[in-house]
Amino acid sequence: MSGLKKHKFKKNIFGIIGLAVIPLHSFLLSLKGPFDNLWERLVLVTFSQIGARYGAIEELIIWGLLSAFYYFTIFDYLLFLSSTELPLIKLTLAFSGLSILIIVFLPFAPTMFPIASETHNTLSYVAGVAIVLTLLIFVFSFWNRDRKLFYKSFFILLVGVAVLLAMMMIIGVSSLFQIALSGFLCAFLFLELIFLEKSDKIDIFEKLRGAEEEDFFGFGG
Repeated sequence: MSGLKKHKFKKNIFGIIGLAVIPLHSFLLSLKGPFDNLWERLVLVTFSQIGARYGAIEELIIWGLLSAFYYFTIFDYLLFLSSTELPLIKLTLAFSGLSILIIVFLPFAPTMFPIASETHNTLSYVAGVAIVLTLLIFVFSFWNRDRKLFYKSFFILLVGVAVLLAMMMIIGVSSLFQIALSGFLCAFLFLELIFLEKSDKIDIFEKLRGAEEEDFFGFGG
């Protein structure tokens, strides 16, 4: 399979998982909440509470695994395509991706596991900050390479984070907020993939051809 065909295949997989599978699974997980009213299910409990208290721990773990897998793999692919070689972003990417996995496996039952629950809460905020920092580092890496790409990406990221912060202040951390957060993250990363394809300054197709030649001569991974 040629480098371009591999890219199209990966793009389709990322689109299906990030724009359909994860948002749908997030919504279905929220329906496992304890209330009959849909709005109450969305705003009065979180995914962690649904998983720990209302028998949806398997669905929560699947959501965490899907989210961490998508976040890490598409971000790693974006770094490859854009030839972004920054040790700091690789560190924050690994830390934030691993944090998502740890969070979903830590039980959130304050009465039974107070230390684990407190660690869960703390790590959730730390992971959120790490994800935003990772996105900012990635976006700012375009400043000297493609100013147009930087402005588009930064504007969308700024608006998205502002909306999420407003939601958090109005309704708090809830299933609805977590659906919006994961949905925005998936959509933003997929949008960056499209932006890179259309960039006039960063030629990802030359990168793909180079990787294909390395594979042909036996030097590729």
